[in-house]
Amino acid sequence: MGLMSSKIGRDELRPGDHIYTWRSGNSYSHHGIYVRDGKVIHLTRGPGLIIFSSSTQSSDDRVVCSNMEDFLCDGQLYRFEYGVSRFEFFIRRPGTCSLASSDPPEQVLHRAYYLLENGFGNYQLLNRNCEDFSIYCKTGFINTGRHGSFSGQISSLFSAINAVAIIPYRFLPASLIGLALVVCGLYCFLRLSNDAGRGNRDFDAVEVEKLADLSDAHNIREDMNMMENSTIRRFLRRVNYHSGGIVWTIRIWYWTPENTTLLWFK
Repeated sequence: MGLMSSKIGRDELRPGDHIYTWRSGNSYSHHGIYVRDGKVIHLTRGPGLIIFSSSTQSSDDRVVCSNMEDFLCDGQLYRFEYGVSRFEFFIRRPGTCSLASSDPPEQVLHRAYYLLENGFGNYQLLNRNCEDFSIYCKTGFINTGRHGSFSGQISSLFSAINAVAIIPYRFLPASLIGLALVVCGLYCFLRLSNDAGRGNRDFDAVEVEKLADLSDAHNIREDMNMMENSTIRRFLRRVNYHSGGIVWTIRIWYWTPENTTLLWFK
């Protein structure tokens, strides 16, 4: 099996495996936990384009147990790899592996079945999606803050945006090779810092039996926000968390006089 692919056959599946399949022309992947007998437990969302859902949409955003055919939707089967090296982490496509170690299959299946009965909370593209659900089942790590995600697909997108935006262009190497190395290095650093295996003060190991209390508190905050703000404003506020650093960096590197900026490096 090559480093760039974790495609597997159904006969290679083991209960507790984190699996995924690419959809919409390989533009994004859908994740779930294989249990047994050709069944997959995964987080689904309501129909249409949904960035994040409210409590009124929770009936459409739920954890379900589907057969493999429905989960794959004619796509190919892949296995998410855990405990990979940093080298493998960087050369593989985001959303296919993690530095974090997986818990034993018994714990993974316990979390998956418990969440099947009790739910995982409302779907949120930016910090509680199907990949976050599967990573939680495998590791026990969950976002306990207002922002952030272990989803490799989401974190890589914001890492790429920030890597390009926060480069101090007036001090860039003159060559294109130097520019590429600086951008690539910053992107790798930002992507690595958001992985479940690196640790983050907003992410903690939470027992699945206590997850409902955490979700209830989160939903209460969401309902209060919905009463005060429109859906678009809430979405922009979430995006602003990830991109807020861009604004301040632009102010530092472009609005500060060059002689003042140079003093900071002396």
